[in-house]
Amino acid sequence: MNGKPLPTWKLPVGVCRATWDYLQSEHIANEYDSYFAGSALMQLDMQVLRERLPPVDPARPCVIADLGCGTGRVARELLPLGYHMLNVDLSPAMLREVEAKTPAEYRARSRCLSANLVELDAVLEAASLDWAVCLFSSLGMIRGRQHRRRFLKGVRQALKPGGTFFVHVHNRYRSLFDPGGPSWLLRSWWTSRWDRQTEFGDRVYSYRRLPKMFLHIYSQRELRNDLRSAGLVNITIEPIDSTGTARLASSLMADNIRAGGFFAFAKRDRR
Repeated sequence: MNGKPLPTWKLPVGVCRATWDYLQSEHIANEYDSYFAGSALMQLDMQVLRERLPPVDPARPCVIADLGCGTGRVARELLPLGYHMLNVDLSPAMLREVEAKTPAEYRARSRCLSANLVELDAVLEAASLDWAVCLFSSLGMIRGRQHRRRFLKGVRQALKPGGTFFVHVHNRYRSLFDPGGPSWLLRSWWTSRWDRQTEFGDRVYSYRRLPKMFLHIYSQRELRNDLRSAGLVNITIEPIDSTGTARLASSLMADNIRAGGFFAFAKRDRR
């Protein structure tokens, strides 16, 4: 982090102090790829995405936005296949990594945009995207349900009619199986009853030299409701196992507890 800390009242909407520190950290960006090398979840989400993407048609470029792109791992997978990428992040260091790691032959089909995800409705052209993705629980880094819902509405606005959104979140109730998880769930629920600034599922924890990292952890029901609230349709939710290596065969209510997280696909209607 460089310079004086940004005053709290100047923090971007939906971005808490800990998330701002994460976004401004050079070491987080510089070490990102090595830190997550071999991540099973990062391999699985790309496998699932490639299964769903339409074939490349040179006559009709397919534009995909990676929302919370990090160092551009999605772009590195999809640019060689012929897709066009819009890499969106609020971290200058992450976007520098994207630009540095994009081979020259693909740069005409790759663009970087520094933007707050909550404010997509003000920065992205309406009906400009064929696909949008928000992976590795980036949605949960937005603090405040009203801000997460504004982000999702911005995604819908930016998608072309019939366009697709692919998102990942962690599963709140998987914590029941973790050491200290049940007590955290109880504390989180109780705190949310009396503290208007805290929601059930908000978690603060130490992460890579940042002492108070923030993440909102979803339930399957909350995820579905938030996608619906944005006007997205044809919602499909796929539970993931606790190791992030495979999708689970659905067993209805059991998915709400045993899943490590969820992939969701949703569409903008064709109007």
